[in-house]
Amino acid sequence: MMISCVLLAAGAGKRMQREENKIFLRLGQFSVLQWNLEHLLEVPHIKDVVIVVAEGEMAQIREEVDSFVKIKGLTALPWTVTYTNGGSERQYSVENGVAMTDDETDIILIHDGARPMAESELFIHTAQMAAVHGTAVVAVPAVDTIKRVSSDKQVVETLKRNELYAVQTPQGFKREVLLAAQQYAKETNFIGTDDVSLVEHMGNSVQIVEGEYSNIKITTPSDIIKAKKYLGAASPMMRVGFGYDVHRFKEGRPCILGGVQIDSPIGPDGHSDADVLVHALMDALLGAAGLKDIGYYFPPEDETFRGISSLLLLEKVNSLLKEKGFSAYNIDIMVIAESPKLKPHVDAMKENISQVLALPVDRISIKATTNEKLGALGRQEGIAAQAVVSIYESEDF
Repeated sequence: MMISCVLLAAGAGKRMQREENKIFLRLGQFSVLQWNLEHLLEVPHIKDVVIVVAEGEMAQIREEVDSFVKIKGLTALPWTVTYTNGGSERQYSVENGVAMTDDETDIILIHDGARPMAESELFIHTAQMAAVHGTAVVAVPAVDTIKRVSSDKQVVETLKRNELYAVQTPQGFKREVLLAAQQYAKETNFIGTDDVSLVEHMGNSVQIVEGEYSNIKITTPSDIIKAKKYLGAASPMMRVGFGYDVHRFKEGRPCILGGVQIDSPIGPDGHSDADVLVHALMDALLGAAGLKDIGYYFPPEDETFRGISSLLLLEKVNSLLKEKGFSAYNIDIMVIAESPKLKPHVDAMKENISQVLALPVDRISIKATTNEKLGALGRQEGIAAQAVVSIYESEDF
């Protein structure tokens, strides 16, 4: 028995409150996509794996696969990996994937890439049952009482719970059965909610394979917590970042530090509001998260950022951290200048930063010192700031 596996990785991360495809989320040592590859390594008789990819993500998916091979210390994967683009519907994505599978395989397994906890035994058992029955699907008994309701949310009937199963993946098929079901669906213009529904629509039977309740689909942030605990990746990761920024003083420029405008005849000169304190903080946060520097995200030649409040830029930096699954834990900032005096404004600065980062004020320290009249800073030619931050994996990632 030879097996082809179609791995669906063309989903989005909308309900994850992320711009990035959830397939790239990190769960400890592996991403969601890589955990699927890890489990497939233990499945015998796989001849090829077809990964169905979202538009514009082909290069990133390939990098994930190549990275997995390096992490595992392999020279190559034990099966052929091919790639194809997703369609407008799941059904069309599966068709694209199946079309790329090896013609000589006996069994085709379809699996949602957003289910990284499906272990090798599930794939093996599903393939075995598909070989016997033609079609097999992983499912678990319903644990809640299910009611059918009307369009106005009135209960119509209570369904028999012992007859209800929640369907998961993988779903397995004899090659000829799946191809016939796909052709029949095209002829009848049928769109199924999952892959085995095409076989059901054709009138064939489907065998249930007892699944695991842990085999959840990563859909919402809370699912990440469950996945990390199951995969042994729940320990939070702490990182530290350091930031530095310096600006010349210029007469007539507003003196804005920590989002607070301070009465002063001179102020930091720059493309934005030149808030050196916030710039150092952003630099530290980006560094801790392994991201690029401020100039990459907010280039000085971009007129969009001329005169913009650095607190708005800090909001964007915070969003970048969230997309990576991190949030700030504590902040320590030192401002170096002969003037102006910061002490009367420190509380307001801390409050501004607290609101942007949703961080308690008691985890934010802002201090000031002079340069003892030494150098350019001592001559009041400019102002500098240093920041040290710690960040942790967010509780909802």
